[in-house]
Amino acid sequence: MIELLKDWKGELDINDKHYTSVQDATSDFKSVSDTIHIKLYTASKKATQSVTDVLNSKEYRITVKRYMIEKSTPGFDFMSKWNNNNPMPLRTMTGSVEKETRGMVYMNLHGQAEPVIRCMRCGRLLTNPVSQHYGIGPECMSKLGFVCDINDVDTIKTKLVDVTWSGWIIKSAITEKEEIL
Repeated sequence: MIELLKDWKGELDINDKHYTSVQDATSDFKSVSDTIHIKLYTASKKATQSVTDVLNSKEYRITVKRYMIEKSTPGFDFMSKWNNNNPMPLRTMTGSVEKETRGMVYMNLHGQAEPVIRCMRCGRLLTNPVSQHYGIGPECMSKLGFVCDINDVDTIKTKLVDVTWSGWIIKSAITEKEEIL
């Protein structure tokens, strides 16, 4: 975890222990197998962000609001600030929480073919029974770059699982969250 902070120039707290630099903290945290609480400080000693590194996290199926699948706009620049303007490819995805702050989670996600009545990318009602079987409509398949017959269910299921994304998600953007057993 500490290697992720190698470029941090300020002070920090790790599990409530204060360090003047990341280099000072590195020796204490070579191998960690538990939750890490990190607080970063600017020059004014004000905490800029508190991050909890969640190890051995569970799998979740989440659905997010539409703006999480869109690039930044002048009025809403979350994607450019936090995810290199790389939005989620699907509104409904499966994966694990890697890090967490008070208002956001960092997740590693992948697509999952499943029978649903709403498209996992755009959220529109699916009318075609074949599309309902794997959870994505023909327009959204083409937006994801899928080049295959809409009736080729096995290929589409495989392609959906291959859709991956990692990034920060605003907690209030998560409309549904289900733990997968």
